[in-house]
Amino acid sequence: MKYLLVFILLFNFGCGSSDKNADSKKELSPEDKEFGWIENSAFEKVTEVPFNSTQDLFEEVSSDDSLSKESISRLPGPKIEEVASSDDPVSRGIGKCYGKNFAEANKIFEANYKRYKNNPAYWNQIGTCQFLKGQYRKALLFYNKARTLSSSYAPPVNNIGVIHQRQGRDQKALAAFKKAVELNKFSLTPIFNLAQLYLKYGFVDKSQNIFKTLYNKNDDDVDVLNALGTGQLLKENYSVSINYFSKIPRGKLSNPKYGLNFAIALKAGGRVKDAKAVFDRLDTKSLGDLGVYYNKVGRYLNE
Repeated sequence: MKYLLVFILLFNFGCGSSDKNADSKKELSPEDKEFGWIENSAFEKVTEVPFNSTQDLFEEVSSDDSLSKESISRLPGPKIEEVASSDDPVSRGIGKCYGKNFAEANKIFEANYKRYKNNPAYWNQIGTCQFLKGQYRKALLFYNKARTLSSSYAPPVNNIGVIHQRQGRDQKALAAFKKAVELNKFSLTPIFNLAQLYLKYGFVDKSQNIFKTLYNKNDDDVDVLNALGTGQLLKENYSVSINYFSKIPRGKLSNPKYGLNFAIALKAGGRVKDAKAVFDRLDTKSLGDLGVYYNKVGRYLNE
């Protein structure tokens, strides 16, 4: 019996704009009413920060996750706080967004508009902040703004693919991920997303070739190990599948998106007792959309 896990794609994302504070209620003269919006700062020359694709990484992040320098979406809370405390305002803003502190993120991005208004990375992260708020149409506007500033910039193309995937348009998502890979063959996130989509639709060999390359770069990446284990499970190479899953730290295996397929591999490989032990340790509070799948796996283990 073959099961297909609901695969979660990664995101490279950013932030949005906030409402302006109300002006002072002090009575203004006619001249002040006409020109009161002008401030001294409007005449100050601001040095813009040029875009440099070689610096488009979260260098302050130290993690076993091989994609964390490109996307912080998989990092735990303390690591995201590190990004939110960065000296770089774009990193600081997106860190606040991932920490759900959208109001503070808005202030950071607004304060740095003049310095970054022609920088595609800035608009890409603003788009991501909108994505994190569930504002997909707004996110698309900002991703496309980033693309107009640099047609060869891969992250917003990847992110548009993620939106397509979230909205059930997997064919368009596939095209976007492929395009992002073409634009930057060294960027790991769109490659990972492409491989996830291949695996979702049963193109196991295509996906495994990509994941093995990522595994060779970092053999501790939990999501890569999970994908390799799942792929080998679908190929009915149960011992190889179990070997990959066994490399995932035990604490992580309580997460259903890892532990469910591991339990299936163990049962299929003849280790029924171990399979039930893994299943029993799953954190059912974090099932999310995997509730139906969890029940199917439970029935399979008891056949």
